[in-house]
Amino acid sequence: MKKIKVDFSFLLFNALLFMFRDGRLIMSFYAVSLLHELGHIAALKLTGGELRSVELSFCGIKMSAAPATDLKSGVIVLLSGPAVNIALYFVLRLCGHCGQTALLSLAAGIFNLLPYSFLDGGAFIEMLAEGTPHELFIRRILTIVRWLIIIAATALYTGLYTADSVLFKA
Repeated sequence: MKKIKVDFSFLLFNALLFMFRDGRLIMSFYAVSLLHELGHIAALKLTGGELRSVELSFCGIKMSAAPATDLKSGVIVLLSGPAVNIALYFVLRLCGHCGQTALLSLAAGIFNLLPYSFLDGGAFIEMLAEGTPHELFIRRILTIVRWLIIIAATALYTGLYTADSVLFKA
């Protein structure tokens, strides 16, 4: 690996995190994030890839690697992070640990599978679509799905789908 970049926004994010959250939750968050990234790095090494850089910012951790030699290697590397998070959730549940680390791990795994380019799920879909005759169509569908997710999340957050909502009154 050639370089590690720590952006000021990452330091700001950490300062805010430590000011407003419980220490155990913060440690769980870091453990889950670290295991996620180690999953990617392990898969990268196992497929013969090379990690070029790591950037830490307010938006998260971005790793840059040499392009995958084949589609299978790329898929393995992209999906290994969320797979580690989801596997950790089930291991913790089987061991009787149903606390915040297990739930954070599951949330991180599912969140990273969302179809946004900067997340593993979106990068995976774009990798599969790249160079196919239907690439433009797939990208348009992804844009629609992304907007639907944003709208649904906003609606849930603002309470439009609660039992007291005007939408559900007879």
